Amino acid sequence: MALGLKDRLARQATGQSRLTFDPTGRDEPRLAILPLALIDPDPNQPRKHLGDLADLASSIREQGLINPLVVEVAEGGRYCLITGERRFAACQTLGLAEAPCIIRTVAEHARLTVQLIENIHRKDLHPVEEARAFKRLLDEFNLTQRDLAGRVGKSVAGINQTLRILDLEPGLLAVVQTSEHATKSVLLEIAKEPDPARQQSLWRRVQNGELTVHQARTAKRAGSSQQPKKVRTVIELPDATVAVKFRSGQATAERVCQSLELALSTYRSQV
Repeated sequence: MALGLKDRLARQATGQSRLTFDPTGRDEPRLAILPLALIDPDPNQPRKHLGDLADLASSIREQGLINPLVVEVAEGGRYCLITGERRFAACQTLGLAEAPCIIRTVAEHARLTVQLIENIHRKDLHPVEEARAFKRLLDEFNLTQRDLAGRVGKSVAGINQTLRILDLEPGLLAVVQTSEHATKSVLLEIAKEPDPARQQSLWRRVQNGELTVHQARTAKRAGSSQQPKKVRTVIELPDATVAVKFRSGQATAERVCQSLELALSTYRSQV
């Protein structure tokens, strides 16, 4: 069977094959850059309405197609789309001639889905591995967060939270994925910090055993808290608006009256 597949692929090639993989290899990634003109949508695809593609098309235009399409070899040197309908349609709207594709059979695709889901249920699975498995199932297998939640037995909120771990600064993400200190709860708190430098600082404290989840939340709030705003009092008059803004302290009634009296006195001395 494998030889038949290889023969069909070889016959479609003219000159040097565009394929970058050995079609008979079971463990090697089978990735190729394929002409979109050779790819046909799956006629049995239940998804009929693809929604607004403008944002997706804009992202592909700026960054390229990050998540490849998944296709199956069909007759006549063509391919049938397994997953990636919205990405495929967005590429077409952009007028792209080709796109990166993962080539596998429907059976292989289904088997890999099962393997990924089984892997997610490992007791020793690292939080970063779990987040990446979720991301792959969402992107490569066209699952929604609700679909994924149903398949892995978790809540949609739990899926969403786990995915937030991938918001860690890339360098830090590479470090924490090999650390035994990286519990999901702590990583989530660090990932909620938007400043990469603050993320690194919090992680150093985790490594030193100085930071619990509660402390991470407190430190995050303290680090992100803004400087006290200048207190500003506005007085609306029939034909004017008077504003008094203090550089520090509270705008008590006594301070406002004193400031207004001083301002009035200063103004009269200048006219």
